[in-house]
Amino acid sequence: MNRALARQLSRLTGEFYRQVGASFSKTRAAGWPGWERVLACIAPSTGGSPRVLDLACGNLRFERALFERYPQARSHAVDAADEMVGVDDERISYQHLDLAELLLEPEALVSALDAPPCDAAVCLAFMHHLPLPVQRVRLLETLVRKVRPGGIVAVSFWQFAHDGRLLGKARHATAAACSRYGLPALGPDDYLMGWQDEEDAFRFCHHASDSEIDALLETVASRTRMRARYRADGASGELNQYVILEVR
Repeated sequence: MNRALARQLSRLTGEFYRQVGASFSKTRAAGWPGWERVLACIAPSTGGSPRVLDLACGNLRFERALFERYPQARSHAVDAADEMVGVDDERISYQHLDLAELLLEPEALVSALDAPPCDAAVCLAFMHHLPLPVQRVRLLETLVRKVRPGGIVAVSFWQFAHDGRLLGKARHATAAACSRYGLPALGPDDYLMGWQDEEDAFRFCHHASDSEIDALLETVASRTRMRARYRADGASGELNQYVILEVR
């Protein structure tokens, strides 16, 4: 996949959230079960008042879970879908950034972030929206660089291709979107997924294999140690794979 196609896919994803963000957000009110282990790792050494960086915060549901557990926590939340965010809490500092675009260039996201060094950094339910492997590497590296030694980084990977129903829907939507927009054939783990009955709303989604996740983690292995790696969520309890790293 080249950068031009990656940008086109990211534009479709951005338009997806502008178009159906309200209805999508209604289905994302509660946190995922897999977040419990993430939350448990965040603040054992900060006196219950951790500072957290949340890249791709969406509708701030992670912040709601964070504040329920740690009322004195602070969050620096980042996203481009302002319509979904709706910040109304002094504990949250919100920054509008187009993550996918910034991650096309080395150091661009690190330079753009206003967040101070944090006790934890999370990126949940977003890695699959990045079309290029280099974007995923830069995102993980940014999370690690923004966390103090001893703090944690938590990332989730949506492994939807393990679910036959979701994979079937993804294949159908991909064929429809490629035909509609004249897109070339995508990679074997790359899809465009629709939403409910909307005929022109598509978001890019990449299924990360275990071996791909292994290779991605290797890029930060010298600066982190593994705290946890597990599957959770969905009816199967295995729809997302989580990785929790401790920064050295």
